[in-house]
Amino acid sequence: MERIRVVPGVVILIFGLAVSSAAQGTGDIVGRVADSSGGVLPGVTVTATSLATNLSRTTVTSETGDYAFTLLPIGVFEVKTELTGFKTQTARVTLSTGDRARVDVKLELGGVTETITVAGDAPLLQTDTSRVSSSLAVETIQNVPIAGRNIINIVQLTPGASEGAANATISGNRPDDRRQTSAVSINGNPENDNLQLVDGLDNTERVMGGMGIKPSIDAIQEVVVQTNLYSAENGRTLGGVINIITKSGGNQFHGSVFYFGRNQHFDARDFFAVTKPLNHLNQFGGSLGGPLKANRTFFFVDYDQGRIKKDQPSVVTVPTAKMRNGDFSELSVPIYDPLASRRTPFPGNIIPPDRFDPMAVKLMSLYPMPSQPGLANNFAYNGQGWQTNQTTDIRIDHRLTDKDSIFARYSYNLTNGLTPSQCPATKIVDRTADPTCNTNGTQGIYSGPYHTFAHNVVVNWQRVASPTLITEVKYSFVRAAYLGFKNVNYASDPITGGLPWFEMRPTSYAAIGDPTFIPMETEDHNHQIAGSVTKIKGAHSIKIGGGIVFRMFAVQQSQYPRGLFAFDSSVTNSGTGSGGNTFASFLLGLPSVEQRTHFPIHPRNRSKEPSVFVQDDWRATSWLTLNLGLRYEIYTPITEAENRMAAFRPELGKIFVASDSDPTVGVKTDYSDIGPRIGFSATAPHRIVFRGGFGMTYTPVLRGAGSFLKNPPFTQNYGPFTSSATSGGLPTLFLSDVPPPLSFNDPTRPEGQVGQQVTDYKAARSRQYNFFVEKQLGGNVVSIGYIASRSDRINLTQNINLPKPGPGSVQARRPWSSQYPLLTNINMITNLGQKTYDAGRVMFQRRYAGRLNFTTHYTLAHARQSTLAPWDNTLLEWGDIPTYDIRHHWVGIVGYELPWGRELHGLAHGFLAGWQVNVVANYSSGIAYTIVNSSSQTNVGGSDRPNLIGNPNLPSSQRTLQRWFNTAAFALQPQFTPGNVGVGTMHGPSQRRMDLSLSKSLRQTESKNFQVRIEVFNITNTPNFQPPDGNFGSTTFGSISSTGNAIPRQMQLGLKYLF
Repeated sequence: MERIRVVPGVVILIFGLAVSSAAQGTGDIVGRVADSSGGVLPGVTVTATSLATNLSRTTVTSETGDYAFTLLPIGVFEVKTELTGFKTQTARVTLSTGDRARVDVKLELGGVTETITVAGDAPLLQTDTSRVSSSLAVETIQNVPIAGRNIINIVQLTPGASEGAANATISGNRPDDRRQTSAVSINGNPENDNLQLVDGLDNTERVMGGMGIKPSIDAIQEVVVQTNLYSAENGRTLGGVINIITKSGGNQFHGSVFYFGRNQHFDARDFFAVTKPLNHLNQFGGSLGGPLKANRTFFFVDYDQGRIKKDQPSVVTVPTAKMRNGDFSELSVPIYDPLASRRTPFPGNIIPPDRFDPMAVKLMSLYPMPSQPGLANNFAYNGQGWQTNQTTDIRIDHRLTDKDSIFARYSYNLTNGLTPSQCPATKIVDRTADPTCNTNGTQGIYSGPYHTFAHNVVVNWQRVASPTLITEVKYSFVRAAYLGFKNVNYASDPITGGLPWFEMRPTSYAAIGDPTFIPMETEDHNHQIAGSVTKIKGAHSIKIGGGIVFRMFAVQQSQYPRGLFAFDSSVTNSGTGSGGNTFASFLLGLPSVEQRTHFPIHPRNRSKEPSVFVQDDWRATSWLTLNLGLRYEIYTPITEAENRMAAFRPELGKIFVASDSDPTVGVKTDYSDIGPRIGFSATAPHRIVFRGGFGMTYTPVLRGAGSFLKNPPFTQNYGPFTSSATSGGLPTLFLSDVPPPLSFNDPTRPEGQVGQQVTDYKAARSRQYNFFVEKQLGGNVVSIGYIASRSDRINLTQNINLPKPGPGSVQARRPWSSQYPLLTNINMITNLGQKTYDAGRVMFQRRYAGRLNFTTHYTLAHARQSTLAPWDNTLLEWGDIPTYDIRHHWVGIVGYELPWGRELHGLAHGFLAGWQVNVVANYSSGIAYTIVNSSSQTNVGGSDRPNLIGNPNLPSSQRTLQRWFNTAAFALQPQFTPGNVGVGTMHGPSQRRMDLSLSKSLRQTESKNFQVRIEVFNITNTPNFQPPDGNFGSTTFGSISSTGNAIPRQMQLGLKYLF
């Protein structure tokens, strides 16, 4: 570990420790000065002045006529060129984060007092960079309709980005993260593979991979999304780099006051809801920025509060009245008696009442009666929840001297709320219970209160020693905490009180009982020190730096603290896979799996991420720029402050407990992560640019190592144990079994499931490529390109104690059963995964002209991976990536100022003039998913796949919500053999949505403007369905019952006063 201590020390001394300056709220202005004949002019004085703060920098052109200003704050600049014997020339340029804006100048002969002004704006063509990125300016952020004023909803519209999984850990609808979504998938990667930045500094909370702090919309100056071939300044990502730049004050006072409101009376009903759900939103706040001292000290402050009260519509499957009485004659499959010597069907498909398990009879009252006809999706319910959000940001910018400047910012988020159950509360054993009624196993909606907050402090110092030498040093602290779910449903102890979790596998019937994975507390504390040195020499702009992130995080989360009873149809089928029903198994009190796990430790995990880089942006010729970089980074293994961590090493026959001499329990530090970046940008005649390049990037494991190292003696395990009835034998597990009291396992005789990490674990690696051709057509730009990545060393968890298919006891067939008869799953975190991404992309952008501006882009993509899911995929089969393989994606964003009323006066002008409409249209093809069996045919204790015997796809004219695909194309494979259905071979319904905003500006003066806004989300009220049930053998197999996170039409009224 000494090598790690030395590296940051060297970096601090030499470089000041840095991350991306291009990722900060800065950019560069570069150019070449020539005379009217094209001859280069050395010694020309060039001055760049910020129109907002009056900050100015001056340099002189080199022998080749080149000049460069680096690390300028974003905004509008005036560039002035002066040389004796020539007319002075000025041009304006709008600078965005990470830009290398080119302002080439041709001077005319004349007196220096004569001035020529050239109209300017942000360059349309990227002539000096090979990166693939999108910049969302403040005008776009303020004008387009944004649901919940959540900036991520705009980021999801950038090229290469998509919404991500509907139920991801950072989608905003799970207990892990109850804030608004921060999920965005970039180039086929999961949403937690992105690097989140605010003002260029790390904002990624590594527990879940989401955003630590989320500034208010009114505090955001712009957002830059880099999706491929980042500069060497950026690392720690396989997906994208999302950088939010906050606003700073200027020499003029500017601010805003706003209110947005919603009411369900203006909304449409969710497609599956019986009634229109409650939906009240009140969101208000404001911002103010300006000078504390002109030209020297500036401030910006904002506050944003949202209050939401809404119903959570749900549709679940519950047993019918007949089924509650043991009558399963409504089913088309027989129910077999598991206690018969040879399994035979119950006469008439009716289970006699004397066979009912007494505990099952009591628990059955947790299920509501059906509210709709049918055997599937027959109960609809609106549970009422609420949420409050508060956001505030304070920023101070101060110019210490003509060469030194500093800024500091503090941001705070607070979210409180309550998530309702999917079923009404009911009485059981003289107490009121919230049955949860979760149809998504352990991955769906958890009822209960939650409390989350985040803090962020940033300090940045910059010194311009000379026009060609600039140094930056900065510091950031982020704390994000999720402190909900200590006691859910009951006021008793969460371990000894409450109900176990009764899970129906697959999700054919709603699960009941108290939610799993509670109590739960997660925290992230990240400290980052950063800095860089930039030297401009001739045509080279060389940046050298490094950085270190100190991560401290905790995950206190128990999987099944009250116990798990899992039921499936294998207990009541024929013994060879046909027939059976999950609820019938429940009614008989015969679970297929029992388990109980508790992790009482509140850990304090640690890791470090040091890095160094060098980046050279070289204007090799007048038409060619080369972007050359090299990045070196280290990701240290996770440790725990008090060594409360352990790893199971089956090859050595024992559990290793961390110690001062071995805090990583044998996991080695990898020192091989070197990432080259090579790119080019070539300017051709007729306003054509060719850009492309190659880069290699790495990212560390998220919380996986910390959570899977919850081993004895720091955890309490019972199971999971599998009933022999799952393979046609007699039951060995019963609902009447009370999960035994939990005690700490003896590390010399481990029980239940244990985890480990391969000792030579390496960070995931991605090789990225791109090639683009861009053509400027007047004020328009057309871009056509290819983007690809080849990623390996992907984090996969492999159960090395997975039993071989076969009859009889699952435990006896485990590879390590003879040595460790009490061990079930041995979960090893490995680097076995691989994935590929290929995409063609077309974009057309029209800058604002004639009251119209728009951007449209289309992506044709294919994302594939090798995976260990489901359990029977032990050969790492390749397939389309579930959720993230989206073949077609189109986005259109249009803004138009309505033309009428400008020539009128008085009331007519006030009523008709100043209207603007903005439209956002989004289409994507369906996501990939995998078909699995409702009960295990291989008898390995987990899901497997059936056989494919026909074409599973149906013509669009034959697709219905009850039969989305050809369910007859699948059949049970022979018992104890794997099926042949591929991974990710099915694709769900496409997604379509159009949002619209209509605003009216009542301008009082040039700087004061009152705005009325009407925003309509999903204006066409198009239902966007989730993929159908892919559990073969389920009563809902092939049917669709959910719209996921998709919303029906909703309307929002907004009032804003801008000054």
